[in-house]
Amino acid sequence: MKPLKKVASCLLCICLLLSLYGTVVAAETMDTRTLAMMNKPGVVLVQTQWTADITLYEFAFTNNLEIDLLAKIDSMVANGTIPNTEEAVYSAMVQLLIENMDNYAFSTGNSSTESASTAVVGTGFIVTPDGYMVTNAHVVHTNEEELYLQFAMSALEEYAVAGTEVFAAEMRRSGYQLTQEEWKGIEGAYYGLLAQSMDINNLKTSYSCYMGNVTPGSDVSAKGVLLDLRKIGEPIPGKDIAVLKLDKTNLPTVALGDDTQLRTGDKVYAMGYPAVATMSEALNVAQAIQEPTMTQGIISAKKEMADGWSILQTDAAIHGGNSGGPLFNEAGEVIGINTFGMIDSNGGGMVAGMNFAIPISIAMQFLHELNVTPSESQFTKQLKEAKTLFDSKKYSDALNILRTLSETNPGYPVVADLLAQSSEKASTQQAVTPVVPNESPKASIGLFMSGRGLLFTLGGVVVILVIAVVLLLIRRKKAVPVQTLNTVVTPQVHDRHMAIEPQAPPQESTVFCSQCGTPHTPGIKFCDNCGAKLP
Repeated sequence: MKPLKKVASCLLCICLLLSLYGTVVAAETMDTRTLAMMNKPGVVLVQTQWTADITLYEFAFTNNLEIDLLAKIDSMVANGTIPNTEEAVYSAMVQLLIENMDNYAFSTGNSSTESASTAVVGTGFIVTPDGYMVTNAHVVHTNEEELYLQFAMSALEEYAVAGTEVFAAEMRRSGYQLTQEEWKGIEGAYYGLLAQSMDINNLKTSYSCYMGNVTPGSDVSAKGVLLDLRKIGEPIPGKDIAVLKLDKTNLPTVALGDDTQLRTGDKVYAMGYPAVATMSEALNVAQAIQEPTMTQGIISAKKEMADGWSILQTDAAIHGGNSGGPLFNEAGEVIGINTFGMIDSNGGGMVAGMNFAIPISIAMQFLHELNVTPSESQFTKQLKEAKTLFDSKKYSDALNILRTLSETNPGYPVVADLLAQSSEKASTQQAVTPVVPNESPKASIGLFMSGRGLLFTLGGVVVILVIAVVLLLIRRKKAVPVQTLNTVVTPQVHDRHMAIEPQAPPQESTVFCSQCGTPHTPGIKFCDNCGAKLP
């Protein structure tokens, strides 16, 4: 085989081996800081808001309410059901009122109309540069029956509380103090009456998200970006997935992984906007909605839903507001959508470590039905490149990329933070004057090379040294020594070319003929050349 063909064959084998190797290499594990930094921009707070015109009808109670209450209490005292004390009578009256208030209420015909709104929040994550987003169906689902109660509890809370306070004040004047349980009971009864005696018209649903690009000092409430609902499943126990669309370009994205490769014990990371760490009055809400919370855990098990599809159990901490947020593997890929947790039937609180995420493969089915292919945005590519350059201490190069990102996509906290770090490191790096070690070139090369590079470098040094020695020998062979003034040059003939060969420099004891100048060894009395007597 010819040398050129051998080289080509060798290169072909190498390429084949590399391609085969590439098919089996899994995604590299990220450190947790990098995982958080790369994915935070693409994880957003999703808000569903309902607005409506509420018409509230005034109500009053019939006279029979008082008559029937007194008759019932007299009967209870007479039967010994309650003791005949003022405390017991008032307590019984309050309980009867809570249970029967709606049976004696009627509309007066008067009404008033006002606008009201209510909202829920969850989490979503962006999967394409042009704004396709995944979240839970229950985050954006509209249930009109539940909305009646929500409007009663939020928009009309003022009326319910006001009515309860009036009733409590009347009881205090009568000498009776409502217990906390009785207060809640009367308030709930008022809520029920308000919900039954109102109309909801012009109900509208809107979806928006907060992407973290809130300019410091600006009005956060005005920064929500509207979303369009493209596909929705059924809330749990159904396939609780929804796909929304954001009308923007070059948005930060997250990568999707393969949930089929998950096993019990694999590390996972949940990211989202739990209400307790986002909407708390103790926190700066403007800052909290810019940065999602990340918790870690493991895959505890794979369970099966009633309909036969699998769901992931994890002990990563999630709470209300985390719904629809991504569950990442160690490579920073989304392998699940955080959806629900178990509630203790006795205490009513969340059961720690019993949280569930819908596999990402379910969400992929929804995306495929919309002909949506998840892909990485230029923003995310550049952010990754900048982080790689920063980790390689190429701070100036990282700074150039981050400045461009900050101009095209302003306000992302992770970009601003990395930009500030790069700027500081670049300034420090430029201010330091490099010190050149006082060592031989060979020592310097040995210090900065390793592996094959060191082998090739040392081989190169040996070759250079050999060449230097050969050149030195050649120079010495070709060089003509400097002749003294008393050197005699004698022409000699070799073949057809005449060469002039210099004589060796004479020693200090050499005797020269005074007639012809021929050198002689000391002790010779007559010149061999001209026969003259030597001194």
